[in-house]
Amino acid sequence: GGGDNNNLASSNLSYLDFLSILSKGLNTSIPEAGKLRDRRKYARFLRELEKYLTGFLKRTSPFLNVSSEVIAPAIASFEKEWAAKGGVAGWECRQAEASMVLESKKVEGGEQSANGNDAGIGIDLSKFATSADLEKAISGDELKSELARLGLKCGGTVSDRAARLFLTKDTPLDKLPAKVFAKKKGGGAKNAVPSTKKETPGSELTEVVADRRVDIARLESIVSSLLDQVRPTLDGTRRRVERRTTQTENERDQEIDEEINGAQMDEGNTSKNKTQGGSDDEDDEDDTPIYNPKNVPLGWDGKPIPYWLFKLHGLNHFYPCEICGNEAYRGRRNFEKHFTESRHAYGMRCLGIPNTKHFHGVTKIEDAQELWSKLKTVLEGNQFDGVEEEEYEDSNGNVIKRAQYEDLARQGLL
Repeated sequence: GGGDNNNLASSNLSYLDFLSILSKGLNTSIPEAGKLRDRRKYARFLRELEKYLTGFLKRTSPFLNVSSEVIAPAIASFEKEWAAKGGVAGWECRQAEASMVLESKKVEGGEQSANGNDAGIGIDLSKFATSADLEKAISGDELKSELARLGLKCGGTVSDRAARLFLTKDTPLDKLPAKVFAKKKGGGAKNAVPSTKKETPGSELTEVVADRRVDIARLESIVSSLLDQVRPTLDGTRRRVERRTTQTENERDQEIDEEINGAQMDEGNTSKNKTQGGSDDEDDEDDTPIYNPKNVPLGWDGKPIPYWLFKLHGLNHFYPCEICGNEAYRGRRNFEKHFTESRHAYGMRCLGIPNTKHFHGVTKIEDAQELWSKLKTVLEGNQFDGVEEEEYEDSNGNVIKRAQYEDLARQGLL
């Protein structure tokens, strides 16, 4: 998506938009369809981001055990929710995929029963006499999920899937023919890792498929938990970038200089600080005149507000109003607000003009009077004239005007 800010692959995605996506959360900021469309790129992005955030937390919070205190609780919470609903926030709930989250636990623990089904996991094949019964009772998605969990091929029709899964009822995985197992990605003699254990077709089960929905969602939950740990830093960075977009080049250079060398201070104030104690320093700071050469408004703490905020609200522009006695209002917001205040309403009453929405934005007396004269003409033209517009009906059903009816009635012709 070229202009879609919800897509991390967007070429027009700015740094501020990227920070906003991280701040809002990857699970809700990016649609699931976009994640799955470029799933390998997105998974690689999540792994790189996890690696960076882990290193960042180890440098900034050396006493924090990232693995046990951040990542492990996030994975446990994710697996519990996914196992219950087959999805989490930002991911469509598919009950058929609920059991896929438990495969990683089985791979890590290395425990596998003789027929490949863990206790309490998967489909109980003992209830079905034939593959046809299995096909009727279990949906195609659930069969596909179970085959993927066992490392078997998932393709073909529903009948093919049911027949392939039914083979595992009485036959252990290591006794099944190799053709029913899914091909191992990146396999081959050159890529094989030397091992003293004899590999069987069932060992394909130990491979974690990194581009499944559940694996991408697990990576996303880990990254989200790491982002929660750096939330103050992330929000501060986003506010700083927003502020810098409103600054001129000179203001940026001045801010960088102040960060490196410190803010400039008066020589007289510096000499006082050298000769007096700590308690006197605070009094001197309160008594020192505020340095405000650009006449910036003061904030709640009695100090000038930041210059970027001053320009952002347009407080360097003044808007005069002749109706209010040539009073000048600072900033567009204050100017728009004053039309509903008592001072402007009093000026309109003095002119004999109602302070309605028709006069919103009118600041000159001559313009207000001219508009009022036009409105009066329109209003008078729209008023109902009973003598001319009211109609009556005589005994014969003729419709006549009110004046004609009264004239005929006085003559006794009705």
